Amino acid sequence: MKSDVSIVFFMNSLETPGGTERVTVMLADELSKIEKYKIIILSLNKKGDPFFDIPELVNLIYLNKRQTKLYRDYLSNIIKLRRFIKKNKPDYIIDVCSAMSLFSIPACIKTNVKVITWEHFNANVEWNPITPKIARKLATLFSKEIVVLTDRDKQLFEEKYNAKNVRTIPNPVTINCRKKTNLNNKNILSVGRFTNQKGFDLLIKAWSLTKIRNNGWILNIYGKGEQLNILMKLIDEDNLADTVVLHEPVKDIVPIYINSSIYVMSSRFEGLPLVLIEATSMGLPVISFDCETGPREIIKNDINGVLVRPGDVKQLAFEIDNLVNDKKRMKKYSNNAIINSKLYNIAEIVKLWKGILC
Repeated sequence: MKSDVSIVFFMNSLETPGGTERVTVMLADELSKIEKYKIIILSLNKKGDPFFDIPELVNLIYLNKRQTKLYRDYLSNIIKLRRFIKKNKPDYIIDVCSAMSLFSIPACIKTNVKVITWEHFNANVEWNPITPKIARKLATLFSKEIVVLTDRDKQLFEEKYNAKNVRTIPNPVTINCRKKTNLNNKNILSVGRFTNQKGFDLLIKAWSLTKIRNNGWILNIYGKGEQLNILMKLIDEDNLADTVVLHEPVKDIVPIYINSSIYVMSSRFEGLPLVLIEATSMGLPVISFDCETGPREIIKNDINGVLVRPGDVKQLAFEIDNLVNDKKRMKKYSNNAIINSKLYNIAEIVKLWKGILC
């Protein structure tokens, strides 16, 4: 009788420094330390080397050594995945984002493989007009479980797709450091891809309206992406070059959190933003647009941070100025942020995953 449980995390690629990639590698690592689990990360495409180090006990395999196209290479990728399944005989395939279920569910027909769809976006986000709905409907009909990051997203899946197989498992804190921020540095922090989703254009506009930018405070934004030139142009147009700094992504983000005093998130939409969980674990007070979904489940308004009307740059600027000038409130938010972040302890999250990986 087979004693080991073979688990494959199936994802598009690994070269970007995003929260999805970070948390996938971390969960794979934690599960690989449990004796009965054998872990593979299967990457559909190889666009470059993984940004995050692959753990020793995790086997990384590429289905393709190049970038493929969804429509042009769709059938060939299903055939390759089915060959992989027949050769490796996994017990579970965990699709990292519902888009991967477009491949895994047809590839697993008439096999004993159980598919788990791990959705990292919210169910209202559609990357094109057709395939997101198909992928999520396939997951609803054929996945053993759909794992979402927030209770709000569970509700969305149930309402939009009549899904009965959805459960909430939040992302864990992916950093572990006893040292916390002392709130003494004049640094505001934001981290993410330079894309429309993350709303750094809105953050820069809000920053141009703040008063603290004239009092030695610096806005540090870490990331990369297709909107780099747009953001640089905004900084130049608003004469913010002395107070806004765009940084390349870093593997060790802990010192950056420690040297900051407030974390600001300006996203237009989210799943469950890992950066907010990380920031609160480091004791950073947080200010965020109350976008769908995630911030509201991490930030308790006026307890560990501030929620701002989505897209309201004037209110965002006001709340940044207001919090910087209220040290007592900053300290209160910092203490409560650390307490609240314990909900996302990796050991507790692994227990929830073990509950479905029988």
